[in-house]
Amino acid sequence: ADKAEVPFPSECGELHYEGELVLAIGGEGHALPVDAAAGLIWGYGVGVDLTRRDLQNEAKRMKRPWCASKGFDFSGPVGALVPASKFDIAGKTISLKVNGEQKQSSELAKMIWNPAEIISHLSSFYRLAPGDLIFTGTPAGVGPLREGDLCEVTVDGLPPCAFRVATKA
Repeated sequence: ADKAEVPFPSECGELHYEGELVLAIGGEGHALPVDAAAGLIWGYGVGVDLTRRDLQNEAKRMKRPWCASKGFDFSGPVGALVPASKFDIAGKTISLKVNGEQKQSSELAKMIWNPAEIISHLSSFYRLAPGDLIFTGTPAGVGPLREGDLCEVTVDGLPPCAFRVATKA
């Protein structure tokens, strides 16, 4: 999303951002070893995993699934994708700003699992296919978004994902 509008979700009192590197899958695979998993990466992008935090906290408290807190309309805006052949994650930093103020920043090398490990792990649960997008996790600093906020996440060398939070859907 490039300066798009993302509506504040219905049934939500507390919307949070989580800036993430996004992997675009270009091949099929299931139960892949780590050394084969990287071959499925078609490209990279940046995105924001939006969370209805109030619903997630309630679901946790009640020991129920988080589905409604993570999966909703416009819950995963992503910037333009770049082919893997034109991007190397080595030495790159991810950064998220809200209204121009830095909220998240970290080196991609600090990810708990690297992209190949993430793909390998997920492929043990799901058959991966071309067009799948995998959000890889967020650094410290998640926080709230309000109507009217401008959110922008960047990774050095990738097009940004920027959007304004519009009025409730």
